[in-house]
Amino acid sequence: MTEQTEKSNTAEEGKLGLTECVFILIGGMVGSAIFSLSGLTILEAGPASLLTWFIAGFIMMFHGMLICELSCIYPQSGGVYVFPRRALEGEKGRLLAWLSCWGTMITNVIAIAFAAIYVGIYLSVAFKWAEHYQVPFAIASILVCLIFNVIKFKTAGKLNNIIVGFLILTILTYVFICFFSNKFNADYYFPFFTQGEKGYKGFISSIPTAIIGYSSINAMAFMVSDVKNPGKTVPKAMFISIAIVITIYLLVIGATLGLITSNYLFTNKGMSFIPLFAACFSLKEDIPWLVDVVSIASVIALMTTMNVCVSLNSRTLQASSQDSMLPGFFGHNNKNGVPSLAALFTCLLSMVVASFPQITNQIVSFGAIFNLFTIIITLFSLYIARKKIKDKPIAFKAPGGNSFIIVILAVLISCNITSIIIGGKDLLFFTIAFWLIGLIIYYCRALWNDNAQKGYES
Repeated sequence: MTEQTEKSNTAEEGKLGLTECVFILIGGMVGSAIFSLSGLTILEAGPASLLTWFIAGFIMMFHGMLICELSCIYPQSGGVYVFPRRALEGEKGRLLAWLSCWGTMITNVIAIAFAAIYVGIYLSVAFKWAEHYQVPFAIASILVCLIFNVIKFKTAGKLNNIIVGFLILTILTYVFICFFSNKFNADYYFPFFTQGEKGYKGFISSIPTAIIGYSSINAMAFMVSDVKNPGKTVPKAMFISIAIVITIYLLVIGATLGLITSNYLFTNKGMSFIPLFAACFSLKEDIPWLVDVVSIASVIALMTTMNVCVSLNSRTLQASSQDSMLPGFFGHNNKNGVPSLAALFTCLLSMVVASFPQITNQIVSFGAIFNLFTIIITLFSLYIARKKIKDKPIAFKAPGGNSFIIVILAVLISCNITSIIIGGKDLLFFTIAFWLIGLIIYYCRALWNDNAQKGYES
């Protein structure tokens, strides 16, 4: 065996295999959505919310196919920066790459902060004393995610397997107890389509809400450099994980629907944000410890989602740093081979946002518009990349041609536009302000790089 081959094998040993990728994706998707947003879909659609989550999963699976193809064309971590940078090239590519990075950074910081805030909320539901420490718990949860993102990626992947496995076990415990309790009432499933407050249209109008629950499906495509044989592993991991997560979501919602109705959530609006706890409260006399099981499951789910967001953000910042768009230290790996300073920066920003739980609704709407902009840039990058490579073979190609890109883009725009409109003038003002800040950073950095280059040449 040659020295070069030995180095290649050693590098592959430090990367993630199919199992680790599947568990990372499951951990990323099974987050706050099923514990909070599922109640909103039940409120609007009733039992038909089962269809809502099934359809949303398929939409995101199709979106995932497109991103998988893009990651096979450009197999480098930091996807949201790398994809437009490599596809468009030149200053146009660098500008769109930076704007995509800027939007992603804000989106991920908001997602981390949102999940951290809910860590405190869910703990306070089970433990009354915890309601006075929501912000400290939020910050502590972000610190745990930081630790996960400064150790070896392979080690973090193995620990994640154990944690996600325990998460699945606790969720299945909840499902089993609900389905086989003497208070489970199958009659609550009928009428199937008209129970929700939005009637027959409820299961369609709730799809944008459910889509949030699958938003981490593309995580491994954005960390593709850390994956063994990514051309095969990333698509396989995506298909396996989305199938498992759809099944988990349907089981959880199905179990919950047998204990509470959309009318109950309409009467008790606060419970629509904690539907699984509402189901547990109906069983409190018989199984008082079930609330603790759901609390543990919800906190673990939130933490695994936060962990994925920190990983995505740190690698995006690293890619932009290596392209001289951010200070060089963001691009450096620590001795464990991970961008620890980029992870630290991400977590510090998230801690600041998480310290203001009263603005939770505003930051979610704020994140939606940046997320949509990033989606548009990424899918546009795929369109350009396809034109450049033409008929060259790649490891994975999504079906449907360019028309498929247009359809998925139209669906995702329609799914995000409502939360953007609801944000009103304040959302518009802060969005424009942040884009201007991003543009100022871009042009200042470009000017700095030009001057540095001229100084070097002279």
